[in-house]
Amino acid sequence: MRLSIKWLRQYVQFRISPEDLGQRLTSVGLEVESIEHLGKVFDGFVVGEVIRVRKHANADKLTVCEVDVRRKGTSPASVLQIVCGAPNVQKGQKVAVGLIGAVVPKNQHDPEAQPFVLSKLKVRGEESNGMICSEYELGLGTDANGILVLDETANVGTPLAEYFGLNDIVFEIGVTPNRPDCLSHIGIAREVAAILRKKLAIPKLKIREEKKSNINESISIKIENRRDCARYSARLVTGINVGPSPVWMQTSLKAVGIRPINNIVDITNYVMIECGQPLHAFDYDRIQGKQIVVRSASEGEKFITLDQKEHALSASTLMICDAKKPIAIAGVMGGMNSEISNSTTSVLIESAYFDPASIRKTAKELGISSDAAYRFERGTDPNGTRFAADRAAELMRDLADGKIHKGAVDEYPRKINERNIDVRISQVNRVLGTALVASDVKEYLLPIGIRILKNSKGRLKCIAPTFRPDLEQEIDIIEEIARIHGYANIADKMVSAIDFSGMTTSPDEFHEIRRFLEGSGFSEVVTNSLVDLRMAQMFSDRVVSILNPISKDLSAMRPSSVCSMLQTVSHNNNYGTKDLRLFELGRTYETVRKEEKGHPVPGYAEKEVLALCLSGRREHRGWDSSDKGVDIYDMKGVVEALLNKILLDKFHFIYYDSHSALTEQTIAVEKNGTYVGFLGKVKAELLRKFSIENDVYVSELNVQVLVQSDEGARSYSPSSKFPIVTRDLAFVVERNVLAEDLQRRIVKIGGKLLAQIVLFDIFEGKPLSENKKSLAFSLQLNSSEKTLTEEEVDSVVNGIVADVHNTFGAELRSS
Repeated sequence: MRLSIKWLRQYVQFRISPEDLGQRLTSVGLEVESIEHLGKVFDGFVVGEVIRVRKHANADKLTVCEVDVRRKGTSPASVLQIVCGAPNVQKGQKVAVGLIGAVVPKNQHDPEAQPFVLSKLKVRGEESNGMICSEYELGLGTDANGILVLDETANVGTPLAEYFGLNDIVFEIGVTPNRPDCLSHIGIAREVAAILRKKLAIPKLKIREEKKSNINESISIKIENRRDCARYSARLVTGINVGPSPVWMQTSLKAVGIRPINNIVDITNYVMIECGQPLHAFDYDRIQGKQIVVRSASEGEKFITLDQKEHALSASTLMICDAKKPIAIAGVMGGMNSEISNSTTSVLIESAYFDPASIRKTAKELGISSDAAYRFERGTDPNGTRFAADRAAELMRDLADGKIHKGAVDEYPRKINERNIDVRISQVNRVLGTALVASDVKEYLLPIGIRILKNSKGRLKCIAPTFRPDLEQEIDIIEEIARIHGYANIADKMVSAIDFSGMTTSPDEFHEIRRFLEGSGFSEVVTNSLVDLRMAQMFSDRVVSILNPISKDLSAMRPSSVCSMLQTVSHNNNYGTKDLRLFELGRTYETVRKEEKGHPVPGYAEKEVLALCLSGRREHRGWDSSDKGVDIYDMKGVVEALLNKILLDKFHFIYYDSHSALTEQTIAVEKNGTYVGFLGKVKAELLRKFSIENDVYVSELNVQVLVQSDEGARSYSPSSKFPIVTRDLAFVVERNVLAEDLQRRIVKIGGKLLAQIVLFDIFEGKPLSENKKSLAFSLQLNSSEKTLTEEEVDSVVNGIVADVHNTFGAELRSS
């Protein structure tokens, strides 16, 4: 928000420097992002009067002028000789004069131009001590053919910034969404008054109404949608003259970035910036039936806004209508059919409170950004509508010769009351580490509009005003006390304890996973947890949808990280990157039964997952590499290596025929019997929906299960110093016997002496029968205590052969 210091001083007086004020505001949570001195470009430029002119002796197109630049009433007069090339310079003119040392503003507006510094010089033999400027040189217009002639009433010697009303300083303040009260000059003035211990001066209204005309005879209000419109106030002003606003109002609006239009529209903007309540002015004579109806739009209803654009409305759009047609989109923008024109003589002033969520949704759906919507969607003061309407009516009377009809129409069907919040002084001091008493707390809260209703036994009953919708509970009031007391005045106190009796954990429990994957050539991606609802439904039937999405593309929480990975693959493919090794540590969300335990929010499951993705070639392109693409075994190898690092041997894979809509060649992962996740090849029909041509292999693992420690600290043993004995065994088994099952049985029978087992060959075909296959394993046997004898090795091997024969019907293959 842009804040005019000159405008601010109307409500609170202070003498500190702008820089100091900026620091004070930042310290209470209103960050001053920049400070702009509006008139700085006119430093060294003043109002001058041409008192004599003569032709240059050595140049036909030049004039030698004598210009007085000293303020009237001061002595002696300061007369400068300036050579001027403008054809329109004349004696008696008031002109803009640049003094020696000043920098021409036009060059300051152009970042690529060299600064043009005025200096004393001779022009064809005549001395020149400055410049009489054109509007082009001052950066005020495009006319460079003649000098800028000022109003004859201008005072000689007046700084040009002061003459143009630019002797102002503007703050750019970053107002957080929870502080809509600070989107106005009175709101900021309230904060300044509180931190500087000054008095806040809110304008006192003196409404002079026409006794013979009553507004209730001229307009009626009907609110059909009371949920989205809690209050609607209106004032009627007739007999107005539409014209330019006075200079002071135009200057104020320009300072905060608003373009003046006419006195009526400017007044509504002025009041909005002053008190934070958006207003709208309707041409009363164009309101049919002399009735205002606040209702929801019909689905698909068309409406043309003030920017001359036609919009198709949804049923959730709140509309302001007359007896026959819509005339404005509530809280967002008015319509062409009721706008103020030069022929307008009667104005209906709208001052209403609209539901923030409703306005935010409408503004996003229609793609309309307005100052009014910006304030309504953050929350205006429902009990400030009358003040704003009265203030605007008063200004229209003073600046547009208007006549204010007696009374105001004020429909308030859903009253919004102030909040009562109990605050314990002991809790204030406990949270802040202070020693404040009740009188201190009152001194901090009263200036920012928080009233104290009762004080008893160390407990204050505070009344939070409706212009502060962010104040809901005790801790919010404590934060206000801390802001005004000053964070710098709160002593730093730290109490810490270190327990060395237990295991220490890494501050980032996922660091080991990241380090491994990055070392394996994977790149980490970070994607949005919000996705399109239709996309989410492709991955789950238990989708968590968003009630008020900011856009249709972000209308659901992702049930699987695979959808985000496929979006990333598609995006990279579109830019020509086909070979991808990606991972993401993120979260997924699904609905569950409310009675299902173990979830912080009943009915919703949130999981921390690791997503992996492989696509494209297995190796980087090179003279010695192949173009072979990745396959399911590449993904399994990565997952297996990662799990070996994290879980050692406490996991196993389960192969099954997937009936999932996502993947084929699917392999499930378990940790000690608990499901961890899956890996597989994404189905071709799903890839087509993302416009992906290459095969994509994905894996999604529950990280919380992976990192969860259920066995305490890991134990480590040194490498054996005794020799390793290797035995190769090939078993002939039925084709439906899984190699993993056979391997797990061998490990169990081999016991401690079996140090390692590797499946190194799978054979099917002749001379084996059609329903048989051969699985060959390499076994390494070793003892950490002694060298194994031949008899000991044979005993282990024979035990394995006998057991797998009994269990699987496996026969030892002889050749």
